[in-house]
Amino acid sequence: MSDPIYKIPIKEWIVSERPRELLLTKGPQYLSDAKLLAIILRTGTREETAEDLALRLLNTFGGLTGLYKAGTEQLLEVKGVGMAKAAQIKAALEIGKRLLQDETAEEIKIGSPEDAVQYAAQYFLPMLMNENKEHFWVLLLDRKNHPIKHVELSVGTSIQTTVDPKEIVREISLTSAQAIIVIHNHPSGDPSPSKEDISATKLLKQACELVGAQLLDHVIIGKNRHLSLAREKLI
Repeated sequence: MSDPIYKIPIKEWIVSERPRELLLTKGPQYLSDAKLLAIILRTGTREETAEDLALRLLNTFGGLTGLYKAGTEQLLEVKGVGMAKAAQIKAALEIGKRLLQDETAEEIKIGSPEDAVQYAAQYFLPMLMNENKEHFWVLLLDRKNHPIKHVELSVGTSIQTTVDPKEIVREISLTSAQAIIVIHNHPSGDPSPSKEDISATKLLKQACELVGAQLLDHVIIGKNRHLSLAREKLI
């Protein structure tokens, strides 16, 4: 038999057990994932509290990472989740991802090609490590190796993506970039380069040289780790 506390609304729980009050008195780091998610959801259903619903969502999708990967349609299939709750969940997780990227941009000072590669790896890791499809990005740099802009060039399947070297050349010409770093992810979590990755990198390097730009690196993002083809001497 389930604990009776889960059958009454959170607003009727004793104050010390309410997620919102716990956050305000002890800090967000004190709360479990379910309690934090319950604050975002705000309400549950007639049968369960917001915390019950949050726990069911986490179990259904395999934690916060799975919840981030889930599409809106998948969230809407869960009993008790409507458009508003699905939007709240997606917005909160996106804010968390952007915070990681902002911190990376602030922490790394770019003064060399190696710094630029480090920036690319750390900036794109939180963006791409949980994606279900391969995404191909280019980071365009000026003559001092400072980022000019990031451009997503293609989105593929769960096992591959392709990019036309002409698209790279076009972006270099539009921005007068002096160097680039290309980045893509492996949804499998393993950043080891495939034969196709290596051959595509060589073609991109040749395309860059035709317009006077340098391909500094091709960074492959995996699960919580990355691989540099330049460091592996594959460029």
